[in-house]
Amino acid sequence: MTTNEPGRGIGHLADRYWEFLLERDPLLRIRQGLAVETLPGFSLAEAEERARFAEGVLERLRLLDGAEASGADADTAAFLAGLAGQELRTLRCYWLTPAVTPYRLFPLSQYADAVLRPFRFAEPPDVERYLALVRELSRVVGSIGDKAAEQAARGFRVPAPALPGARATAVGLRAATAERVEVGEDRLGGLGPAGRGRLLDGVRRLVDAELLPAFDRLLAVVDDPDYLSEAPRTVGWAGYEGGEEAYREFVRTHTGDDGTSPERLHELGREQCRELAERMREVRAGLGFPGSEEEFHERLRSEPRLYARTAEEVEARFRRYLDRLAPLLPRWFAVLPAAPYGLARLDRALEAGMTFGYYEQPTPADPVGRYRYNGSGLDRRSLLGAASLIYHELAPGHHFHLARQAENRSLPQLRREVAEFGAFNEGWAEYAAGLGWEMGLYDDPWDAYGRLAQERFTAQRLVVDTGLNLGTMSLERARGFMRANSTEGEAQIASDLLRYSTDLPGQALSYRAGYLEFVRLRVRAEREAGAGFDARAFHEAVLGGGGLPFPALWRRVARELGEPQGNHK
Repeated sequence: MTTNEPGRGIGHLADRYWEFLLERDPLLRIRQGLAVETLPGFSLAEAEERARFAEGVLERLRLLDGAEASGADADTAAFLAGLAGQELRTLRCYWLTPAVTPYRLFPLSQYADAVLRPFRFAEPPDVERYLALVRELSRVVGSIGDKAAEQAARGFRVPAPALPGARATAVGLRAATAERVEVGEDRLGGLGPAGRGRLLDGVRRLVDAELLPAFDRLLAVVDDPDYLSEAPRTVGWAGYEGGEEAYREFVRTHTGDDGTSPERLHELGREQCRELAERMREVRAGLGFPGSEEEFHERLRSEPRLYARTAEEVEARFRRYLDRLAPLLPRWFAVLPAAPYGLARLDRALEAGMTFGYYEQPTPADPVGRYRYNGSGLDRRSLLGAASLIYHELAPGHHFHLARQAENRSLPQLRREVAEFGAFNEGWAEYAAGLGWEMGLYDDPWDAYGRLAQERFTAQRLVVDTGLNLGTMSLERARGFMRANSTEGEAQIASDLLRYSTDLPGQALSYRAGYLEFVRLRVRAEREAGAGFDARAFHEAVLGGGGLPFPALWRRVARELGEPQGNHK
């Protein structure tokens, strides 16, 4: 690699980063149709290994800096720097990042569902491969317990209000994981009697001797009387030694590393909530409702048009919104994803634990992007925000970003397959859902109200996430603010507040903070182009390079649209 060949050097570096991740990430390997041999754990040694690699990437980028990479190479350099920077922040915050909270334990469910349950046995060596993966899963569970124990010794414990939920999640995963690693007869077609016996006996021994004991050691940490007595009674990262600095690092990762402080995000959230509350009041007035917001929201709970009787009705509602969108898309997008998109219900076993659903990317085996919707509890599941939800999750939201990115062969494979910039991911999806205003997709006042309610829900997160973690809001005060600025029930409010303040600090900021960044980006593009502004060209400038850190995205859009490349703030 030479500094006078920046494109070649940066491309090679992107390939090395891709190979590094592909070797360690089982979900990436599955998407590529590759066998999974190991599972990433939660140990300090693994975090340090990743950080060393990231520091090496940054050092190579520094050596290449004098070569002044341009165009797509500059985008790739920024992508690499952003990805490596996040890895270094992960290590810096290692001891202040929880291990046993619900969202942090979610990878265990992913490993069981995505790696072990689909495993098929075509030949005898597959038996040993599978047993090795069960052993790997036991090691990962053990690494979580080890980290939690060492954190407690260092003074970091999950706050008392979150401990019951954390423990319940671990207990549930203990039972579910043991069940999921068991192998049914329908998966054993390629094995003879001896191989079947060796597999079934081996799995039982590993579950009893390694997997369940690893879970028990993990549970013993949070069940220890000293842990319980010394767990913080209040929530938020400001309560930990070094916690405020760690929270600022989390915010940088989750909001796009554009330098906006948590304090400014807090004030922006308050301003946004006030503006959106006024717009919601105007919609209520247009519906002929003279009462208070609280009274209107009580009415929403019994409004027949907002509830479906069957899962098929839920899907039909989403489909009608997508049918309205489809003929409008060519007026707003110069390039549409090649992969089609559609709808499918969630696995019934997952519905109780998921509030909504999730977007499922196309794969070579199943080349359709889908929104997997929740079809359970329909008497309590309002469809008020269904239009906003489907435009965010599917089209022109996540599907237009992720499918286009995966299909873009001009990008290095790393940039096609990795989507680690949360504020871009969620910010684009929120911006895309917001395009419905311009497209006329919220002309029904109920859909309009649902979209505004969703916008205010993401805006209030800017207030409560920062307030709780900077120590300026108590849990009770944050609950009152969220209650006043969302249509969520008490149980969901309680769950969300613990998510922000004890589990995933800063992550919930990515939705509204990212949305506002896309809005600012478009305002600049409109100002520079004047009457010649072309939304199709703007959207292609944004999506044509895939996900990027925001400072790099601003430079890319200015370059693609022929704008001056100055400071975006």
